[in-house]
Amino acid sequence: MRSPDAFHGHTPYLVVWIVTYWLCFMPEIFLSMKLRSKRTAQKSDRGSMFFVILAANLAIGIGFLVMVALPGFSINAGWKIFFDAGIVVWLAGAFFRFYCMRILGKFFTYDVAISTGQSLVDQGPYRWLRHPSYLGSLVAYIGFGMTLSNWLAIFLPALCLAVAFAYRIRVEEQALLKGLGSPYRQYMRRTWRLIPFVY
Repeated sequence: MRSPDAFHGHTPYLVVWIVTYWLCFMPEIFLSMKLRSKRTAQKSDRGSMFFVILAANLAIGIGFLVMVALPGFSINAGWKIFFDAGIVVWLAGAFFRFYCMRILGKFFTYDVAISTGQSLVDQGPYRWLRHPSYLGSLVAYIGFGMTLSNWLAIFLPALCLAVAFAYRIRVEEQALLKGLGSPYRQYMRRTWRLIPFVY
C-alpha cells in the first residue's frame, strides 16, 4: 500500500492540497448549518439532505481508501501533472458551485423546501441547467480524485455523490413542480437537469 507522492516528500504539494481542501470543503460545512429553510417554508426534503451529506463524506473516504488499498491503480508517471490539473478542477468546481448558490440567493437551502414568495430563477447557468450547483460539486470531486493520483479515486467518489444527487434531483423537482407549478414545468422543458445535451 502506498499514498501519492504528493503526501510524502513533497511538502509544497501537501500544503497546496490542504489549503485547497479547506477552501472547498470548510465553507460547505459552515453553510450547511446556516442555509436551512425557515419555519414558514414548505418542506419536502424526504431525507435527501442527509443522504447527500452522507454520500459526500463517504466519497472522500472512498477516495482515500482506494488510494491506499489499491496501489495498482496509482498514476505514477506524470503524477505532478495530474495533481496540478486536479487542484485547478477541484477549485473550479467548488467556486462554480458557490457562484450558483449566490445566484439563487435566499432561495438556496441545503434542505429541499419552497420558501414563501419563491419564484423561478433562470439567470446565469440556471438558464440552461436546473441543478448547476450539483454539477459543480461533481466536478470538484473529480478534481479531488485527480489529486490522489489514482484512477479509481478519480471516478468512484464522484460516482458515489452522483447517486445521492440523482435522488436529490428527483425530490427537488417534485417539490418545485408542486410549489411553482406551470412556470417550472415549462422551465423543465427547455433546460437540462445536470449535464448539457446528456442529462
